Amino acid sequence: MEGKELPPSRESERVSKDQVIAAYRKFVEAGMKSPDRLDHNDPEVQAAHEVFYKWQAELDAEAGDDENARQRANFEKTRIYVEAGFTDWTYLQDVLHFLNVDAADIEKDPDDPAKTQLRKDVADEMKKIRSMMKEGADS
Repeated sequence: MEGKELPPSRESERVSKDQVIAAYRKFVEAGMKSPDRLDHNDPEVQAAHEVFYKWQAELDAEAGDDENARQRANFEKTRIYVEAGFTDWTYLQDVLHFLNVDAADIEKDPDDPAKTQLRKDVADEMKKIRSMMKEGADS
């Protein structure tokens, strides 16, 4: 079998979070501040959405019935556009709302390190977004 290429593994077909961020970052770099303003008829936007939907489906499939994994996946999906660089104040306010809902759904359990870490990560993300909103209001 020397010299013959192996077919790509299923793992190599996976979509990474970085690929999703890159798919949307080009719109941010072109001056777009809110994902809500993306033109859904634009083939590039459609392609970015396809990458996002595939990544989202993979996260959900991996999480399965594991409550902690589902909550972590939801957190990652909620903040993906912020990570891509969208900074519209109204959009960030919506993300804060969703993170507040996520935080309320995470049971406080000091004996569960995954829940404790997720609560911390949600709080940190909310703090980061509030800071972004303040900076945007100051400029």
